[in-house]
Order: sequence, then structure tokens, then C-alpha cells
Amino acid sequence: MDTSLAEDVQHTATRLQKESFFFMSPYRSFTTSGCFARFSTPAVGGDDPASPFQQQLKQAFANAKAAGISNPVMVGAIPFDTRQPSSLFIPERWQSFARPARQQSARYATQSGPLTVKSRTEIPAQLAFEEMVARAAALTATPRVNKVVLSRLIDIATEEKLDSGALLEKLIAQNPASFNFHVPLEDGGVLLGASP
Repeated sequence: MDTSLAEDVQHTATRLQKESFFFMSPYRSFTTSGCFARFSTPAVGGDDPASPFQQQLKQAFANAKAAGISNPVMVGAIPFDTRQPSSLFIPERWQSFARPARQQSARYATQSGPLTVKSRTEIPAQLAFEEMVARAAALTATPRVNKVVLSRLIDIATEEKLDSGALLEKLIAQNPASFNFHVPLEDGGVLLGASP
């Protein structure tokens, strides 16, 4: 690799900080830094402009603009059960980046050593998940259902502390065409993944 390419890859391969939001898709890719304000209002009824969610969201954006954030964005995660608290925030700064450059840099990211797995729990278990897939596939053959989205969680505990930025780089390298995301949560955890 020539020096200029190596420098470019190193620049774009800067590891994401745990408190940064990251989103990469074929349509838009950006990352954030800092947290101006957290937003935990449940999103239930959020499609109604008069809802508490929409009204408080409007106020949060007004507060950000009043504080000098010229183009505020709201990022984070909304639970499937929209009655539960949202995990959203307005970052202090955000910037777009070039998806192809990030895909390339992920291929060259410094690899960390293997992790020692203490425990691994599949939710649901493999057999139950396979049964769910079979039932869902059968339902799509009927006129009642035309789309099903299934997923499962694998809860893994390791001896070593996880570097969520390094894990994200591995996910991007393995799934470069996916929607890749890294969402810092208020409790200090991180929601990250690669979705087709």
C-alpha cells in the first residue's frame, strides 16, 4: 500500500468513541460527538403533531438552537414498545462521512486479539428461533401476511472489556453493504449492529 493510501486509510479508520452515535447506509452516513441533551419521552402516539413526544421534541430542538447548535439532529433508539422510554439525544456536533471510505478503512482496521467468552445466551434458543422462522415462512404463503421481520439476541459476556468501536469496525468489515449502527445508551451500554 503506498504511503498516501495508508495515511488515508488510517485517517478514516479512526476508532469511534463509545459515546458517539454512528449510522452508515447507502443513503446517508454520519457520526456524532458530544451530547447536548438526552430525550427519554416515550414515542407512543408520536405520529400525532400534538402528542407529548412531538411537543417535547419541538422544545428540545428549540433549546438546542437557542444554545447555538445551528442544525440540531436527534439520534438514538426507540423501543419496539413505544410506551417505554426512548433512548435519544441531541449531539453537540455531527458530521457526514463517505461510506466507501469507511468500508475500505474497516477492512484495514487494527485487529484486536480474540476475546475469552465467559457466557453466551441465545434469546430465543436456536431451536425455538428455527420454529419461529418456519411459522413465519408459512404465514407469508397466506394472504394475511406479506412481510415478517425476525431477529434474535445473542447475549455474550467476555473476560475482557469490549471496545465497541473495534467491534463496530469488525461488523462493517464483515457486513459492508449493511445498515451499520452504534447507539450509545444512557446507562453506559451501546446498541450496535449491522442490519440488511
